[in-house]
Amino acid sequence: MSFIAYADRTGVIGFAKKCPAGALPIARHADLERLKSQVSALARVGHDNKTLLVPGVPEAENSDQAVDAMVNFTNRVSARLQEASR
Repeated sequence: MSFIAYADRTGVIGFAKKCPAGALPIARHADLERLKSQVSALARVGHDNKTLLVPGVPEAENSDQAVDAMVNFTNRVSARLQEASR
């Protein structure tokens, strides 16, 4: 079984077994704790000190900027997961 990290348009990151409708996937991994660890290491923490955010998405001025930030973050998380698996 694998788990998925995902984010919504506001940049809020979540973790589940399945990506919710309207959210974009960030990464998948069989180990939920490893997935959370690698995503958390690169994410920004919200004002409540609990919410994880994709850097660049909340402050994006338009959808193109938000997508660029999401793609960049997804690539960075994937690279970290690959490094951690070696």
